[in-house]
Amino acid sequence: MPALKFPRALYLAAAAGSVIAAAVPSDRATRLVKPALMPLLLASNPQKSALLVAGLAGGWVGDIILMGKDSRSADPGVRARNLKRGSAAFLVNQLAYHALLLRSGARPTWKNAALRAPMILGGVGLAAMKNPAALPAAGGYGSALALTSILAQDSSSKAALGGNLFVLSDALILGRLTLLKEGSRIDALTDAAVMATYTAAQFLLVDGVTNSTQSRPKPRF
Repeated sequence: MPALKFPRALYLAAAAGSVIAAAVPSDRATRLVKPALMPLLLASNPQKSALLVAGLAGGWVGDIILMGKDSRSADPGVRARNLKRGSAAFLVNQLAYHALLLRSGARPTWKNAALRAPMILGGVGLAAMKNPAALPAAGGYGSALALTSILAQDSSSKAALGGNLFVLSDALILGRLTLLKEGSRIDALTDAAVMATYTAAQFLLVDGVTNSTQSRPKPRF
């Protein structure tokens, strides 16, 4: 069953708006556009399983947290604590993707895990050196996100690309937090790259996971 075209177009428009708002940057535009992303993504897909609803609800809560005033604090420690709260919400998002991918027949492999290990270890090392308050997000949530990418690699090509873009998006978030000055021009452009990769990742994962779930037989477990 094809995705609903109008909500999909609205999602893509909101995604583009969120990228522009981050690049400007405009907190007012971000507060207007970003909360609409996950509801529009859910509306664009006809397969509204309980897992998908729960996962995108977690993503929506994470979006709300990460666009709060603490995300723009000049204090890296405050921003790290805000990231930790947002990561807790996004963990629900990743756990839902894990369940959907496993249900569709995707399985982790040592090769796919090994390819992603350097990025996770690098993120943990960067957080440990530059902002230890970000370690729970880098290590805990980062591992869950890596598992999404690992499983997605064994699913459809859309899901695989989405999983990889999600990892890249969160690597950019960690890079902003630990290496860039809040409010600088490069910080705003990196934030725009975060939103571009994040919105594309969610779009591709939802499309890839739901289509794969429909087309592949469920494993017997």
